[in-house]
Amino acid sequence: MILKRFDPSSRATAIKKSDESSMQHVLYVEDEDVNWEVAEHGLRSRYRMTRARDARETFELVQANRFELILMDIQLSGSDLDGIAITRALRGTLGAATPSYATGVIMKDTPIVFVTAYTARYRREELVAAGGSDLITKPVNLTGLSLAISRWLSRGAIDRLSKAK
Repeated sequence: MILKRFDPSSRATAIKKSDESSMQHVLYVEDEDVNWEVAEHGLRSRYRMTRARDARETFELVQANRFELILMDIQLSGSDLDGIAITRALRGTLGAATPSYATGVIMKDTPIVFVTAYTARYRREELVAAGGSDLITKPVNLTGLSLAISRWLSRGAIDRLSKAK
């Protein structure tokens, strides 16, 4: 008899692949690996998670996929735009500063939730004025983050139903 070590990730991967198409798609714009890994691990059972590390990758992914919600870090090392500028570009309000790779990519109705450790530097009102929908502070409380995502996705569903009537 041969004993095989049980790998729980193989079962999770099989389940994930079968259920993935019915899950709501969330883009997390995050340059730090640890922050991405924590959020992805905590949310992957409820949402199909995709990561962008910088502005250029964000716009490539947005052009190629449909996302129901975007989680947006503000400070993105190695990116030519920070999270606020990316949000403004996605909302179509960045103007002449919009890089060529972002031109014509506008997402007016997709909720964008800022996730940042810099809450003393950025006020909620400023981030909402930039096009954000909400603000979650780091270190992230996964329960609070999941509730915020659910709240914004529910609002979107209600808005779509009311527009359809």
